[in-house]
Amino acid sequence: MTSRERLNAAAEFREADRVPIELQIGPEEKKLPECRRIADFIANEADNFMGVAGADWGFFGLPCGYRQETLEDRPGEYRRIRQTYSTEAGDFYAVAKYFYRPHLDLTDCRWEKKHVSSLEDLVRLADAPRRVCPIHREKHLEHLKMVGDRGMPVVGCLHPLGNLVRRSAMEEIYGWMASEKAIIHRFLEKTNRQVRDTILDMGKEGISCWFGVTAHEMLIPPWMGRKHFDELVFPYDKEINDAIHSIGGKVRAHCHGKCMHFLERMSEMGIDSIEPLEPLPYGDVDLKEAKRLVGDRMLLSGNIVSPDFLRLDKGDVKELVKKAIKDAAAGGGFTLRTTGGHADVNMSLEKPILKKVVENVEAYIEAALDYGRYPL
Repeated sequence: MTSRERLNAAAEFREADRVPIELQIGPEEKKLPECRRIADFIANEADNFMGVAGADWGFFGLPCGYRQETLEDRPGEYRRIRQTYSTEAGDFYAVAKYFYRPHLDLTDCRWEKKHVSSLEDLVRLADAPRRVCPIHREKHLEHLKMVGDRGMPVVGCLHPLGNLVRRSAMEEIYGWMASEKAIIHRFLEKTNRQVRDTILDMGKEGISCWFGVTAHEMLIPPWMGRKHFDELVFPYDKEINDAIHSIGGKVRAHCHGKCMHFLERMSEMGIDSIEPLEPLPYGDVDLKEAKRLVGDRMLLSGNIVSPDFLRLDKGDVKELVKKAIKDAAAGGGFTLRTTGGHADVNMSLEKPILKKVVENVEAYIEAALDYGRYPL
């Protein structure tokens, strides 16, 4: 089977030739000699959801310009950068300190100011004029050809509340959810309507595939409880997810953390797949129980704790893979996936540690191929 066929079978709760194996590492890591076997597997055999163009979501759905300025640079230590988005509602800027470890790592930063850091910023977003976002149909078709049958295309979808949490000062945003509900609801009503209408127009343009959303991990405990989830997340997300389903698409959510007791609610909300399903201590997901609760409604992906690849032996990794397959792979509806980004392969690691991580990623692949053949 091709990767596309294998993922389709899993998503339709059918058993393919084997359990799909998701795996990605960073572009620089793929060039390392010690990662050659992993890079070859990703290029030729892995079963990945692949990002493709869809719509230009701008800054919270607003058309924008972007500029970046270096405020301070201390080579070998850090660089302070100001990022500014210019919109019809004015400028929104953030300042972050990025660290050299040993090179400048643009994923490792300390925020000094977020883009939405005052109530005035929030009001500007809530009251900004909104219209359907530009749709990139030709680029979408081009990307589909590039993916071919090597994976499953997935279009990024703006999640207004998740994006707001990510781009706001955390000491402010959760307080606003309690004290400024009228403004929060106004922002969500207008922005979600814009997202819904953009998705419906994408359907008219023939864009109907998987849609990926992120940041639900910031909308569950310890950040938010069930009451706020049901008020500020469920109804708005369901409207978007219903629109995606109406054009023949499906929804995949990226959600770290303690989501175990929200899986059924997320399924009712219209999420068709969720990853990375972290077990204790990183999250609270019991994979076998998750399969029992929602395994006939949601494609479950993940549960292999790659942050622990720093200390585990290859035998430990193979046992994790074997157990995950036993717990969730029967009948389809499951893909193996590491819980850490890029399988925690990082070229900044000291050589002996990098070697151990790489060996454990290879063990993950070997075990998946050994234990994941259907029939199990």
